[in-house]
Amino acid sequence: MSDADWIPLDAHPVGQVIAAFAARSFVSGDPAGERLRVRYAVRPGAFDGSTAPHPARLRAEVWFGPRAEGPPGHAHGGSVAAVLDEAMGLAVWLAHRPAVAAHLAIDFRAPVPSGTTARVETTPGAADARKGAATGRVVGADGTVYAEGRGVFVLLDARHGDRFRGGGA
Repeated sequence: MSDADWIPLDAHPVGQVIAAFAARSFVSGDPAGERLRVRYAVRPGAFDGSTAPHPARLRAEVWFGPRAEGPPGHAHGGSVAAVLDEAMGLAVWLAHRPAVAAHLAIDFRAPVPSGTTARVETTPGAADARKGAATGRVVGADGTVYAEGRGVFVLLDARHGDRFRGGGA
């Protein structure tokens, strides 16, 4: 799929709600900062059939700045895990409804050099009445897979009210 097949997350009303959440988040809430800079995009039509055979896919471009450093000259593993957590959770939100992480498994494949811009690719999985799944990976421009993740997310319902409004098409 070419880059032209993706649009900014906030280009659709459902995406606007999710993008507003992401703008306040610990991970992507500082787009001009020196820690992490994250920009989300979706496929056009991604909201047309949320739990259909072709679920919404979400991707992100992420820059790991000097304030995300762990080992000298490299991003902290926690920053990489946090990016995967947020991106996979938002993918579940897009495909189903608001959700929060219940279980994450991250496999670190290579250290991420500070100053790297990488792509985060996510795929939401199946969901039942209580939980949904997603996978994700962080990939460098040269194809290096820095990390891969799997997550199970608890789907939130009406009792959570306005705190988690939005998502799910």
